[in-house]
Amino acid sequence: NFKFPEAHPEVIDLTEINEFLKGHMWAFKGPVALRYKNTPFQGGRLYTPFQNLPDRKSRVRINTRINDQPIAEVDFSCNHLRLNLAYQDGIDAGETPYEDIGELAGGLSRDSVKGFITVAMGASTKNKAIRALNGSNHGYGHKAVGALIEATNKRFPTLELFSGWGLFAQNLEGQILKDVLLEGVKKDIVCL
Repeated sequence: NFKFPEAHPEVIDLTEINEFLKGHMWAFKGPVALRYKNTPFQGGRLYTPFQNLPDRKSRVRINTRINDQPIAEVDFSCNHLRLNLAYQDGIDAGETPYEDIGELAGGLSRDSVKGFITVAMGASTKNKAIRALNGSNHGYGHKAVGALIEATNKRFPTLELFSGWGLFAQNLEGQILKDVLLEGVKKDIVCL
């Protein structure tokens, strides 16, 4: 696992965030850590034990309190797709990018498109993505994968598929979220 030297700006920023968080209370309290998959260009996600609280079937995390105050959770729809288009070309994906692709692909569901985009943007080659999609529990067949590739290219011609961009997106997300945490520190707002 990659580790920065103590005087590195990433270490300084995380130290500032964690020093601020020490004076606050919440369930599964623990430090915020920045982790990379192999190098500083692969991954770069922020982690804290709080994320391990269940929230899908039983809504524990969203009902947890910080300093006895209710919390809010932000979820960015189609985040990697939106980041790629904005970062590469300054393009806004619109209100319903997954639905748009699904319609062009013959009426495929949002969940099918989301699964496809996640794999296609994370895979380093088209063949690896196709193998992953055909072997997944979503039941992608050769025809559906072809329709999704064609529909995605038609709707978003500049979107980077099959380039491993998902790891870069994780890194970019980590940097954005770290900046949000630092802004919270400045304004005395706890962000996790």
